[in-house]
Formats: sequence, C-alpha cells, structure tokens
Amino acid sequence: MLLLRIDRFKDINDGTIGKFYIVDNDGEKLMSGFTLEPAGPDTTTPNKDRRIPAGKYYLDWHVGAKYKTPHPIVFNEQVSKSRAILIHKGNYPQDTEGCILMGDSYDTKGVYNSVKTLARVFELLRGNKVSVEINNLMD
Repeated sequence: MLLLRIDRFKDINDGTIGKFYIVDNDGEKLMSGFTLEPAGPDTTTPNKDRRIPAGKYYLDWHVGAKYKTPHPIVFNEQVSKSRAILIHKGNYPQDTEGCILMGDSYDTKGVYNSVKTLARVFELLRGNKVSVEINNLMD
C-alpha cells in the first residue's frame, strides 16, 4: 500500500498550499511536490469550493463528465465520493473547483508544472492501493 500525505502549510489568496509525499510500505519517499486546494475553513458540505477536513481518506479512480480519463478521487465516511474531490491538473485557486491540484513548485499565486507532476503521480498511484492523509500545519 502507498501513502499520499498532504501537509497543508500556507494560506494564499483564495487557496491553501501543501507539501505532498508519496511513501511506500517501507517508509521510502517515492515522490514529493506541492498541492493547491481551495481556501479554508475545512468543510464536509458540498458545493462550497472549500477544502475538505484534515483526516484520513481512501483513494479510488473516477471517470466523469469533465475528465474522460481516470483521475484519483478522495473520499471517506464524512466526504462522500459524490462530492467528487479529484486530484487533477491546474495551477491557480480558480482551477481547484473544490479539488486538489499538484505541482513541483509554488508561490503565492499557485502551483506550477501541474501536467508533468500529475503524470508522475498517476504513474506511481495507478494499480496500487493508496491511503490518503491530510494534515493542517498552519494556524
């Protein structure tokens, strides 16, 4: 099983920056980068364009109306699959649509090199059982 850990550490204008790690069973870090999620506060309420609560999540693959290829979907008992919290490409807060974006660098505007970063993330995650852990490290 792989672990995708997201440590949120910085609020930016209309968004939240985090550091992500993909770790294997032996605790070896396979990849790291940065995430962009909607701004807080955390909420389980759908359609608010706010980030999901810190906690433990499951990861599955989802094909929907917007993304025709399988994308990771994050869910648990409080945040249902129907809320459609996907991991997808994008660079700026307006791209999040409530979801999680990934890149290899960040600044106060967003994350960067999302397409390239996601290609590597998808390659690592696809075909593996994955748990997700999200932590809030900022005040």
